[in-house]
Amino acid sequence: MSRIYVLASGKELPLCDHQEFRSSESEGYMITLLRGFRVVELEYYRQAVEELNCPMKPFRYEIDLEKDERDLANLRAYLEENFAQGDSLELWSLWVGDVNVKCPPRFRGSLEDFDLEALEQFLTAKEICFNITI
Repeated sequence: MSRIYVLASGKELPLCDHQEFRSSESEGYMITLLRGFRVVELEYYRQAVEELNCPMKPFRYEIDLEKDERDLANLRAYLEENFAQGDSLELWSLWVGDVNVKCPPRFRGSLEDFDLEALEQFLTAKEICFNITI
């Protein structure tokens, strides 16, 4: 099974990449990896996501992000730039590979309420969907 984060929308969206090299220490070693917020086509996991049969908006993108102020700011800026006031979107945190599971719980809120605490909940919940209104 694999974890995937999906942005689902009622319209096509532009791709974006705000990834950068970030360093962290682990067990005495410094590790530098390309990390950060990005929106890419949902390709590799497309079929697995569709097999879940969750009621999801039709335009689906894989997103990468971490619990980081920069990633939260980039996500919020991306959403504000590409959605009009009153538009809605879905952020899904899913495990794919097991088709015998129920769709995750949904929570509704506004973009201004999606703060670092909500991002942490999104990233650490077993599975969850946030319906966000701009």
